[in-house]
Amino acid sequence: MEKQELYELLDMKDGEDFQYFENMSELLESEAEIGTDEIFELLQEVDMNTFTELMDGYFDEVDRSVPDSEVDLFTLLQTIRRSLTGMAETAGRQEDREERNEILVQLADEIEKFREWYNTSSEAECVNEMTDENRTLPVRDALLLVREEPFTGDTYRFDFQNVLDYDLDEYIMSYGDLVRGDEGDGEGDEE
Repeated sequence: MEKQELYELLDMKDGEDFQYFENMSELLESEAEIGTDEIFELLQEVDMNTFTELMDGYFDEVDRSVPDSEVDLFTLLQTIRRSLTGMAETAGRQEDREERNEILVQLADEIEKFREWYNTSSEAECVNEMTDENRTLPVRDALLLVREEPFTGDTYRFDFQNVLDYDLDEYIMSYGDLVRGDEGDGEGDEE
């Protein structure tokens, strides 16, 4: 995919237009083949503070879909979130262009790996409790079923154990990144 095709997919003219939840959602959920080179080029043009906020907002939405009983999946998604947002924040603060680009390359690789896992390669078991129909779906589609349950009247049993094998590349977060991440979750805030 060429850079311009990516921008058309994301409904943008240039990287500065990457400002909306829909841009992040389309980037992460699209089944279009987007290479890491195109993601890297996009990241070079995007405001990293905005990108980080959109990534956080996206994972907030995803987290709301995770069934309460799926603590391991929730924890994995939080780890992925912290890794991606930590890299984006670090890249945004990096003044040295070469070092910033190294971080953006790593971030592009991690985004592509997440996209592959989330949209296609993961296999969650979803059993319709009324019909006993068993479906194997990627995480994205299984979480969509979770969100649809109240509207369709269908109820499902979900088993996400097979999706938990996600290889996170080592990304060293500073203590400051971890503290900033914990400040944003609203836990422990006093009124």
